[in-house]
Amino acid sequence: LLRQRMGWQTARTRAAHHRQPLQPITHQLLVSLLEKQSVQSSLGKRYPFTAIHQRTILSTSLRLSSSDTHTDASSTTTTTYGSSAVRSIRPTTNTTDLSNTKLQLLSFYRFIPISQPESVRDVLFERLKEIDGLAGTVYIAAEGINAQFSVPVGEPLDELLLAFGNEGEEGCSLPFNAFEESPPNMGNIVDGTTPTFDRLIIRTRDCILRDGIVQEDGNSFDWTDAGVELEPSEWDAQLRQGIVDKTNAEGKSIQLLDCRNTYESDQGSFVSSIPLNTQTFSETWSALDSQVESQSLDPSEPVYIFCTGGIRCVKVGAYLKQKLGFEDVRSLRHGIIGYQRWNEEDGDTHKNNETEGSDSLWIGENFLFDKRRLAKGEDESNEV
Repeated sequence: LLRQRMGWQTARTRAAHHRQPLQPITHQLLVSLLEKQSVQSSLGKRYPFTAIHQRTILSTSLRLSSSDTHTDASSTTTTTYGSSAVRSIRPTTNTTDLSNTKLQLLSFYRFIPISQPESVRDVLFERLKEIDGLAGTVYIAAEGINAQFSVPVGEPLDELLLAFGNEGEEGCSLPFNAFEESPPNMGNIVDGTTPTFDRLIIRTRDCILRDGIVQEDGNSFDWTDAGVELEPSEWDAQLRQGIVDKTNAEGKSIQLLDCRNTYESDQGSFVSSIPLNTQTFSETWSALDSQVESQSLDPSEPVYIFCTGGIRCVKVGAYLKQKLGFEDVRSLRHGIIGYQRWNEEDGDTHKNNETEGSDSLWIGENFLFDKRRLAKGEDESNEV
């Protein structure tokens, strides 16, 4: 963050020009920066720290001062200790030819209080590292769990689902059912050679989805109060009604909000959606405030929100309801991924004659966060 935001990204070139050594980021350096409450770039300009900068620097300094890393070469297992500990392992497979292996892509999340994230991480890692060919990322925090995987179809997939299944069942590794409120978002089945994830990583974090929200009053949001989730069929029907009649089935005007960043929205979006024009998720809140202040969004009317897989809409929906006073917030269950999968499987049977010629209300490509990067609506449809 310091190198990118404070003008140090070209520090090597400038240091060479001025014959100055490049200053490494160390625990001692970060502590001194916190004391000064600002940083001076290599061009001599001094930048004051925001609250977010201070928290980032503090957490980084603590990690640098207390972290330790252990690598087991025989099992390719890596473990770090500290404020943001990681357990990771390169996937192993008993299959002789990965090109003949089919991988199921899936993701899920659940906002639920977790009193001991580190313990859950360790138990989960010991369980998941035994699953043949499993790779992906799991974030565990006090606010819940967020996971994305690629796993061989068959017994490995069954073992993975059981590990997150009903609490108390044999083989379950969690003190709760991760699928209680929503089933996992099952993505495409791809060839074993398709780029997805390099490793299985299980990490503790401060949040399962970092949002950058700073509550001045000290209150926190209730992520379980984020509006209503619509199934893709309901979403499609209500949006088609709105496109034709400019209102939904209840006669209320349609407000359709794209909760992703600009680099995602530019690749594709739903018809008639309003982009937030953000570069990072932490910019979402000021963008929403501005939309309401400029009356581009009306809190008294229904608002439809969507993102890639659904998790961002939980926090956006809670903010719209609890901070901005929206009365009717509706989000797309499983996000664009779920909609595209539904449209491929049985969307044609629900197509409205008024929108003949448009099988999908989605136009363009879906930006993915695994190694595939982009998925076209008619081809791959699932972010992991």
